[in-house]
Amino acid sequence: MKKSELYPLSDHDYPYHAEREALRLKPEQGVLAHVRAKATGEFREPKAGEWYLSGAIVEAYRAPYDLTNSQYHIAKLVRVKMVEVREEEL
Repeated sequence: MKKSELYPLSDHDYPYHAEREALRLKPEQGVLAHVRAKATGEFREPKAGEWYLSGAIVEAYRAPYDLTNSQYHIAKLVRVKMVEVREEEL
């Protein structure tokens, strides 16, 4: 995992209220459009509540409990700014 890459959150794991506040998200801002996960550089067994990266198409998941016997890339949530890019005709 590259520390500079941003990964989507899985479609069933969302930031808790405290995490949304820490990211300074307004209630009307959609989580999936404004939050991504970024690798921290750690590779270990995730603890309950921590975000980790997994999958053939990499997504971020929240560990429901301490995950033992499996190591993953640990992630942190980051706020992103969505920008519309318009295609210009050649």
